[in-house]
Amino acid sequence: MKLAQSIYIHFPFCRHRCNYCDFFKQVPTNNEKDFNSFEKLFLESFNQNQIFLTDNNYRLDQLKTVYIGGGTPSLWGKRGATLLKDLFDKNSINLQADCEFTLEVNPGSWTKDDLLAWRSSGVNRFSLGVQSLDSRFIKILDRVHNLDEALRTIEFFSNEDWNFSVDFMLGLPYSEEWNRDIYKELDVILSYRPKHLSLYILTVKDNYPHYEKLPSEDYIANEFLGVSKKLREAGYEHYEVSNFSLKDKESKHNLRYWESETVAALGPSATGFLSESKKRYKWKTKSAEFEVENLSLEEFKLEEVYMLLRTNRIISRSEVMIADELLQKWSELSYVVLHSKDEFQVLPDGFLMLDSMMDDIFRYR
Repeated sequence: MKLAQSIYIHFPFCRHRCNYCDFFKQVPTNNEKDFNSFEKLFLESFNQNQIFLTDNNYRLDQLKTVYIGGGTPSLWGKRGATLLKDLFDKNSINLQADCEFTLEVNPGSWTKDDLLAWRSSGVNRFSLGVQSLDSRFIKILDRVHNLDEALRTIEFFSNEDWNFSVDFMLGLPYSEEWNRDIYKELDVILSYRPKHLSLYILTVKDNYPHYEKLPSEDYIANEFLGVSKKLREAGYEHYEVSNFSLKDKESKHNLRYWESETVAALGPSATGFLSESKKRYKWKTKSAEFEVENLSLEEFKLEEVYMLLRTNRIISRSEVMIADELLQKWSELSYVVLHSKDEFQVLPDGFLMLDSMMDDIFRYR
């Protein structure tokens, strides 16, 4: 039986639903009642997940990574930390000694006691949903926290010397009109020297209330490349499209996705993947049921290529099965750097053009 050694857990509750967010989430009307209902569904889903894994010759154990996202899982507090630890213990699910166990935390939605409870349950990495350090953009993003809460959160984790990552956003509405100084914001974050940063380009649909005020594609591209340059000069490796880390501080959990490894999943709308079985499964939002997608070998290989191109690792041409002339084209466009005739590495300019690169691959197949 194969081991499933990573799991993503989705906690759906937030104090407030931000206007840009398209993850499944709920604002509780009664914490006790709503959390009880969620936990009942969560435990039912866990049992169904165990059956599904067993049926596919997997066993959840010897975990290398655990990631609790949302939503705002820091709101789950001590009860969540206790529930999950008891669940793992009861089912003999062990964490490896160097397991990376991440909890997402939003400013203004945590207490020190709750965080200590999570740490006692195994959490050793925190992802802070900061998004911006400019009050104007925090308001435009419809975040429930304010600038002081964001700064207090970063300062707390820095002072405690806990391993933390900061989530930040690029391409925000009004960035051009208001001359957003993202480098000044990043200077503040860098003064606390987080081990990891995730910088996402805001992606929304045309019904987004500030859609008409989004910056131009050229502005976003220049912002992305400028931020990449700044962080690399500050000692951070741009190891994936949206992710930067100090040496050996990459997100091990996210690397499991980008390396097309097996990641189990629990929680409403959460998506898991069984690599050897080539099965993706996604949980429904209101029942302990999930839908399964069986990938063909061709679909799996294409996804594997796409995931590889999202990273800065040195890739063998044979891994992506591309023609010499295509690789030369990418090199001339500064999408990649060639390390040899058969090895290349995607550059930040290439990260911006991933869809175009995949189109090239389709045309040359």
